[in-house]
Amino acid sequence: TSGARAFRGEAMDPPAEETVTLAMERLKTLGAIAEVDGSILERARRRAEAEENADLADSADSSSVSSVEPSSGVKEVLTPLGSLLSQLPLDPATGRMLIMGVVTQCLDPVLTAAACMSSRDPFIVPTGMRDEAQRARRSFSERSDHLAVLRAYAEWRAVLAEEGFDSACQWARDNFLSIQGLQNLTSLRSQLLDELVRTGLVRRDDLGYDRRNKELRGDAAVNRHAGNEPLTLAVLTTGLPGNLASRRSMAHFGVMRTRLEENAGLHPASVSFARAPPKRRSELAALPQWFLYREMVLSSQVFLRDCSAVSPEQLVLFGGTKMAPPPEAAFGAPVPAAPVPDGVPASESSSDQSPSDQSASAQSSTASLSLANEPIGAAVLDDWILVRSTCADTSELLVDVRRELHAALAHKAMAPRRELGASQLALVDAVAATLHIVENRDAGALASLRRREAPRRDGGGFERDGGGFRDSFEGGERSRDSRGFGFARRGSRGGAGGRGRPGFGDNRRNRGGLRRDG
Repeated sequence: TSGARAFRGEAMDPPAEETVTLAMERLKTLGAIAEVDGSILERARRRAEAEENADLADSADSSSVSSVEPSSGVKEVLTPLGSLLSQLPLDPATGRMLIMGVVTQCLDPVLTAAACMSSRDPFIVPTGMRDEAQRARRSFSERSDHLAVLRAYAEWRAVLAEEGFDSACQWARDNFLSIQGLQNLTSLRSQLLDELVRTGLVRRDDLGYDRRNKELRGDAAVNRHAGNEPLTLAVLTTGLPGNLASRRSMAHFGVMRTRLEENAGLHPASVSFARAPPKRRSELAALPQWFLYREMVLSSQVFLRDCSAVSPEQLVLFGGTKMAPPPEAAFGAPVPAAPVPDGVPASESSSDQSPSDQSASAQSSTASLSLANEPIGAAVLDDWILVRSTCADTSELLVDVRRELHAALAHKAMAPRRELGASQLALVDAVAATLHIVENRDAGALASLRRREAPRRDGGGFERDGGGFRDSFEGGERSRDSRGFGFARRGSRGGAGGRGRPGFGDNRRNRGGLRRDG
């Protein structure tokens, strides 16, 4: 920090020294600044001078270069990633997220997320309509505030393109979205695209024009995985490094733990917030154990705002900033593992343990903790999250893939205009497919658990009711008024007839939005 300290001393109104120190540490964790031995820099400078100056080339031989006296202390230099981030008018972490979006080829939704991080939330809460606004937000996503905004923006663009501005404005009002906020997102996206094209991260022929703003073409190379929501959400974790929280299993179900705070909670405005504790095993299993949050605020208690549920695989591959090997003590004497209740992921340890005992499991969320005779973990993320799995090869493979992804990011930072190699593209495709498989696996396990909890039905359409039977058929159809388990009629809004949202921009206008009732 000597250079930053010298610059600070020349400023008319210098910032606090603690602020400068924290900023430098943050840039180091992002990989934008590296600490290098001063003697290495001096040798590199002498060698460059010798190569450029023909007259000094003969005298600057290898012996003279190696005899340079070491410079005092360690110097801080800007890395290729830091040089590229300095050209983007964004927070360094958000800029790094955009570069990772280019590498993983899901840039379009990541571009929207970057614009959201630089502007206000497009969802609005009119006076006296808080519950209606919350239901509208939950209609886009029930597990992620970030995906709710991305889906809402993608759908607004689809309405705008197909039905015109007036219909889009009416749709936005029905879903409690600010029209000006959505337009600001479009403008910010266009500005960010200009910067990405200028730096060479996006090719100019990948651009199209929508009215007055630049947009990415749907068939652009950087949009091959734009419809992969698990991959997009994983990339968003790189834009909020360190903003990870885990649910404390031995405390109240709403208590969260972060790297800096032992007792935090989801903000009531988040779509993931739940007031009542789960009553069934399926409800307990559906509770996410890991969250990504945008900011931490203090009011009546510490709250986490703009949260998204993330899987352990997403966290291990993209989350955090520093992945270190586990301590040597982890491979010493066997440590008894605490039992975990059914439905609680193995990525959550006892709340009475130290923060470093938190683990991100690479197996199913219902898997048990590792046996006592196994190593504690494969790696430690951000000095408090322990990466482990019931299969050691799985956790080690995920850690290796994380290193390869970071290597691809460094390659892109050094040569922004150069395309990734075939092996790196194959790695990205494998990661995208894996995250899809993990999402389907978790959804299938939860659906199977819910089916086991449902009332049993015999082959003739009768369901058991204590000591007798009750017919659930009325006039050839299953009755919706029956007290027993039944199916909703085809085309009804609830139950099996409702449409889901498998990806960005799905058409839900046939379903209608929320309407104000006077």
